[in-house]
Amino acid sequence: MRNYLAVLATLMVAAAAMATSAFGGQPDNPGCFGQDRAAWLAANGGAAWGAIAPERGGDNGAINQAYMNACGGDPAP
Repeated sequence: MRNYLAVLATLMVAAAAMATSAFGGQPDNPGCFGQDRAAWLAANGGAAWGAIAPERGGDNGAINQAYMNACGGDPAP
């Protein structure tokens, strides 16, 4: 029984190690979007974001994705 548990634990650790490996490519510059957004908010304040948020409307996700792709945040193949 001990051997069975030891083998099972080893397999689980190996599976966890493989699961934490990247399934896809990693962005060239993973922090570009968050860092730029934080810098913009620090410079302009939350009220400025509240003023432009309605303009972004339902396109917010597409706008954010296009920005990430343009600044190197798009996952590499």
